Amino acid sequence: MTAVAVEERSFFVELPSARVHTRVVGQADRTLVIVPDPPNLIEHHREVIERLARDFRVISFELPGFGRSELRNGARFSLELQVEVMAGMFEQLAVRHAVLEMSCLGALVGLRLARLRPELVERLVLAQVSTQEQMQTWAKGTDVCGLIHTPRVGQALVSLGRRFIARHWYQAALPEGTDARTRQGYLQPTLQALREGGAFELASAYQSLRRSEAIEYSDIRQPTLLLWGCADRTHEGTSARPLWQALPRAELVELDGCGHFPTLEHAGRYEERLRAWLQG
Repeated sequence: MTAVAVEERSFFVELPSARVHTRVVGQADRTLVIVPDPPNLIEHHREVIERLARDFRVISFELPGFGRSELRNGARFSLELQVEVMAGMFEQLAVRHAVLEMSCLGALVGLRLARLRPELVERLVLAQVSTQEQMQTWAKGTDVCGLIHTPRVGQALVSLGRRFIARHWYQAALPEGTDARTRQGYLQPTLQALREGGAFELASAYQSLRRSEAIEYSDIRQPTLLLWGCADRTHEGTSARPLWQALPRAELVELDGCGHFPTLEHAGRYEERLRAWLQG
């Protein structure tokens, strides 16, 4: 299947509470929305976008507070605000009935959007995510001494250590034994964005997760493909199975030898799996 070349040009969508870094590729009738899992960026999805843009209008954007997207006008980071921003993005880009791909904590935003605005989201593809309760426990376990969860202290700590956190993250998120060249391929675009002033609101995301209302999973009727990389060392002790059991129409695919980025690490295998699921 012929791939579609991805142009490097991107643009910003201006919303009342955010300025969102965005790329749109392809002109097909069906829309696939890809939201990178921070600190990943749009650039990390280049191969996947090339593979899928022949049959989809592929829209990719970074959540405000991460990468080159930013909050504006005094807006305070929260999962609820992220849902509002995503709905605004769909409206601005004339998106309806999309396939929405999100990962990890961001996937909790996607679940909320699917429940509140079902006309926007036809199907969900969610990677490395469990129930909100499980993700709260996971986030707490990754936070040494609870510092990241502490308002202002967490923001200061992450701001000072964001490059160290990024290096450590890719070291643990990719499968053990990943070669240095592959790891650098993930790390360097992120470091470049941080050097250019890119945002990394990890502390705000953790704190927002702790205070967010519970999700009513039974109200989410969209078919959902759950992907879980079993070689992800950042999520040891966590599983997608509780979410698979909670969602009415979910399919779970567990991938041996795959780390935290199952849609990126083996783009060809992901493309085949996605197409088969959509057709079936």
